[in-house]
Amino acid sequence: MKILPGVLAVSLCLLAAGAQGAPVSGGIINLSCMEALAAIEKPELAGVFSFVAEKDSANAFANLVVQKGGSLKKYAAKLEQDSKAAGGITVWDHESVLVVLSLLAGPLADTLEKPSAKVTRQLSELSLVPAVSLETVSAKRKG
Repeated sequence: MKILPGVLAVSLCLLAAGAQGAPVSGGIINLSCMEALAAIEKPELAGVFSFVAEKDSANAFANLVVQKGGSLKKYAAKLEQDSKAAGGITVWDHESVLVVLSLLAGPLADTLEKPSAKVTRQLSELSLVPAVSLETVSAKRKG
């Protein structure tokens, strides 16, 4: 019966959001976000991210990956491959990287699992590559 309080809490949050004019039903997930979730082997979270406004999804994803160093390492590896193939990373991924770096350098950094120096360096370098469209990255991956 421990699930019931959680369901009740989520329901109340959704009702409160609906009362404030926010959409209560899930929306369309950003494709870059979906690829990022697949890269960290968490595609099942796509349903959760469908409730996150697109403008906030990069921030939410960054918060997710900084919680576990293994996820951050997988995400950085995916971005490295995209950067090599397409000469850049998507705008959404670029925003996520910047948020990750700010979280790792911010006041809450002591509460987060520290990524390796290699991953941190990799993310710093990726923050400097050009931002390109998802179409460009996808085309270069296949070509």
